[in-house]
Amino acid sequence: MTGVVLLGGVAGYLVWARRHRWGAELSAPLRFPLRDGTWLIAQGGGPGLNHHTPHPEQRGAIDVIGVGARGARLRSGASPDAYLIYGAKLYAPCDGDVVSAADDYADQVPGTIRYEPPYGNHVFIDTGSDLVKLAHLRPGTVTVATGDRVRAGQLLGEVGNPGNTTEPHLHLYAERDGLGLDLRFTGITGTLHRGRALRT
Repeated sequence: MTGVVLLGGVAGYLVWARRHRWGAELSAPLRFPLRDGTWLIAQGGGPGLNHHTPHPEQRGAIDVIGVGARGARLRSGASPDAYLIYGAKLYAPCDGDVVSAADDYADQVPGTIRYEPPYGNHVFIDTGSDLVKLAHLRPGTVTVATGDRVRAGQLLGEVGNPGNTTEPHLHLYAERDGLGLDLRFTGITGTLHRGRALRT
């Protein structure tokens, strides 16, 4: 009986964590920044499903990886370019001003973490109300610089593996006044939680 109660409690918690909302939303929906693929949310949702939640500004963050047949995320090998998401084109999710961009940090070997700088190559966009951050971009691919004005859908670079990352993925979040926001994307309904696959 105790096992049944415990199992029911865990199942109930997972449902809650998948549906969890922080109570704040972006002023306008974003465009999902990846195209032409199947993208798996590796981190996202409420506490217990998202290791970013202890950081107030990143509580609504998602980490996205690419997956293929039967959920495989690797082509073959162990180098960064063996991962399906590596080199995926990354497009601006919103209009805004680039307030920070970096392009010269090297990829690291998957499975290791250098711990600095945390975002690696990145593009941060100020929409006028929110700050949207995209991190772990492939070196030599970032197409914008600090001070540039960007439009939603504009090419920003490619997904890579620099910064605090154990494998190639896109780290994406938005914040307002230091608090992370619930992300929402045009054409995507429901919550963005760990284990959810998005096809674009």
